[in-house]
Amino acid sequence: MTSPKKYSMHLTRHARLRCQQRDISEKQIEAIINSPIETVYDPREDNYKSYGLAIHPHTKNQAYLLIVHSKFNTEVWIISVMWTTRGVLKRHGFSTI
Repeated sequence: MTSPKKYSMHLTRHARLRCQQRDISEKQIEAIINSPIETVYDPREDNYKSYGLAIHPHTKNQAYLLIVHSKFNTEVWIISVMWTTRGVLKRHGFSTI
């Protein structure tokens, strides 16, 4: 049995800033990148968006974490990250929400 693929992650300067501003850890990002609930391609922006559930640092409840990134390859560049809602996920084209 093979183990799930682990991607090498790199955060852009913008993504690092957003992580600091929004109290999002690299560990949370890594968990979602390696096992997203869903991933969609955004042809207008030519990037990918994945989401998953993570513990929000302020509410201590599960919340949706949206990650904007490059395509899945041996390396994944994280472009931006944000806490979000079901409605916003639907507007981004996610269908499993």
